[in-house]
Amino acid sequence: MVDSNMRKTGGIAVFVLAGLFTAAFAGEPAALPAPKPGTVSGQRLELRLEPGPHYAKDMRMLWIQYTVWPQVAAWIETPDGRFLDTLYVTELAVTGKYRAAPKSGRPEALPVWSARKSGAADAVSSPTTVGSPVVYGNGIASRLPAGRYVVMLETNRSYDWNGTYTKKNSGVNGQPSVVYRAELEIGSGPREARLTPIGIGSVDGSDGKVRPGLDGIDTALELFSAMTVKYLDK
Repeated sequence: MVDSNMRKTGGIAVFVLAGLFTAAFAGEPAALPAPKPGTVSGQRLELRLEPGPHYAKDMRMLWIQYTVWPQVAAWIETPDGRFLDTLYVTELAVTGKYRAAPKSGRPEALPVWSARKSGAADAVSSPTTVGSPVVYGNGIASRLPAGRYVVMLETNRSYDWNGTYTKKNSGVNGQPSVVYRAELEIGSGPREARLTPIGIGSVDGSDGKVRPGLDGIDTALELFSAMTVKYLDK
């Protein structure tokens, strides 16, 4: 599932993640229609992200004014760390068409997800209506064997400088991406888990390692005020 901008239009951003994107769909993105309100049902994963105080930042370059929002990627793994598939990713992280970015794009935006993803996780693309559930593709939750899984999420917003990560030592990025983790039981009734921060990505995007700890991180932890994932089976 790919969202182009993650713009805040008020309230909580809700993403119903029922899709599993594979290389079989590679090529020109094809958007699937969103269901009418009240029709979302069956086994599904639901990601809820509530924008925080540092969700957006207004920027100005010469006479051009623009706003930057977080880039986000969420994926599911086995408890031993085996990547299964991407659940959600913002479109800019896929296309690399960032405003005022160098030709290399922004490899530092989501370096952990970029290193772990496999195949064309971004093949099905459609803007997400913030605050409204949207269903894409076939149900990943219904195809997974019952058991415990790990949901990982990485997020980053450019120009997020502070006293540790300055414009001089961290460039456009500012603070590195923050990586979150939640364990979720699937297949044994509704469950909900809160995503909690476990570390940071590479500040320059040079590798996909998760660096434990959050030393020097402040506003990057306030891009979202609440982050939860649910498994629902009705």
